[in-house]
Amino acid sequence: LKGAARRPPHRAPPPGSPRRPPRSAAMEGDERFDGVLLNIAQQAGSIDAILDSFFGFLQRKTDFFTGAQDEQAAQEMVLKYYKKHWKAGQKRRQQEQEKNRIADEERKQRAEEKKRKDEEEFRKRQEEARSKIEEVSEEEAARIKAAKEKKATDETEAAQGDTGDGDEAKEEEADSKEPPPLGNGGSTDKYTWTQTLSALEVYVHVRPGVKAKQIVCDIGGETLKVGIKGEPLILEGKMHAKVKSDDCMWTLVDNKIVQITLEKFDGMKWWNCVMQGDVEIDTKKIVPENSKLSDLDGETRMTVEKMMYDQRQKAMGKPTSDQEKQHDLLEKFKAAHPEMDFSKAKINYGGGGGGGGG
Repeated sequence: LKGAARRPPHRAPPPGSPRRPPRSAAMEGDERFDGVLLNIAQQAGSIDAILDSFFGFLQRKTDFFTGAQDEQAAQEMVLKYYKKHWKAGQKRRQQEQEKNRIADEERKQRAEEKKRKDEEEFRKRQEEARSKIEEVSEEEAARIKAAKEKKATDETEAAQGDTGDGDEAKEEEADSKEPPPLGNGGSTDKYTWTQTLSALEVYVHVRPGVKAKQIVCDIGGETLKVGIKGEPLILEGKMHAKVKSDDCMWTLVDNKIVQITLEKFDGMKWWNCVMQGDVEIDTKKIVPENSKLSDLDGETRMTVEKMMYDQRQKAMGKPTSDQEKQHDLLEKFKAAHPEMDFSKAKINYGGGGGGGGG
């Protein structure tokens, strides 16, 4: 650079010397010095400091200032390259703006299409729900009530083991080929739900486009209210059982679904519905995932494994674990009292599974 300090940057090369391409063409798009310049930029910390350092370098180590014929010539040289890169920068800026504009339009189109589909889906769901609402006469309502009472009575008699008919009915039910409920839960015209032994996930469909601040979700120990402010509640009433309200939570998903997490107060029982009076599932068909058993504590795991074993035994018409214990106790009693005759005794172990008599 010492030679450069003695030669003005605008001086023409000596006659007859080989011509090199203009510096602007040679350096256009040149990234060879980016690593060095980035290091300088990081240390300088600002555009002002970078420019000050660069012109200070030109002043100390080159003849940029001392070799120029006048101040105007040096300024023109600086402006020449400034304008060159200004134009390139403006072109790139316009390209990025156009790219962003196209991306914004595509994003808006996708959002509008999604909103349209969500609204159409919500409208169809509402129409289906309205179509299921039927007028029920007093006679029909009385008949439905009587049928429910009869069913409850039959279930009570079967649980008490008063007759063999209850056992046969339970065996037929266990032999049913209907698949277990999806996610151990079910669905209504207003919501879908899944459950584990300790918690439930309830998904309530609301009008698409609502905001979280518009949602009403009141979770009590035994009650649940869900809806949109200023509109009739979607869910309101008593739940199937108690929950730990302080451990429950809700969130709005995609501005169209209220997802509610309910922690059961009794983490050892399956729910057959979420809201009392809604469609019930058959909890006897629930089969817990084996992969989840490892997450349970020892006592809970033993209970779940026992439930699974009893369900399999019932499905095959064989004794449950409790019935097997009763049978073993009876056999021990027989062995201890050989003088007693059990050949004509009819033994009913109860519980709805298989069993035997001696």
